[in-house]
Amino acid sequence: MSAAAIPIWLAVAGTAATVYSTMQASKAQSRAERDRAAQEARAAEQAKKIAAQRAEDEAKRHKAIIGTQKARYAASGVTMEGSPLLVQMESLKESEEQLRRIREGGEYEYQTHMELAQQAGRRAGEARRSGYWSSFGQGASGTYNVGKGFDWW
Repeated sequence: MSAAAIPIWLAVAGTAATVYSTMQASKAQSRAERDRAAQEARAAEQAKKIAAQRAEDEAKRHKAIIGTQKARYAASGVTMEGSPLLVQMESLKESEEQLRRIREGGEYEYQTHMELAQQAGRRAGEARRSGYWSSFGQGASGTYNVGKGFDWW
């Protein structure tokens, strides 16, 4: 190899190293975004399960409260008509509203996490495509600069 070829090989090696490092960086970013998407999807499912469990626990608690009300009314000799019935109906209405809010909150959190997962998935694809295009541009630029430096064009 002649001394004149050394700068050419150094320029080619430098361009190749730049292209390689750009590709590796974009792959790492893409992997991180895919991991983030998976994490958000898991969080979405967990939010849904937690809300369902909370709703179930609240329903049990509310049934116990209603049962206690009935028992107290029965023990005191009060019949389930008029004011006691209205109180119990109001308690049931409040219970149903509370359970609805819990379920809606869980569904909202689920949707939020799923949207974040989808966004992370899109960012992963964008990072990968950007890395390919950036590497191509760096390779083309490096090739042009090598040729220009040696008066090849």
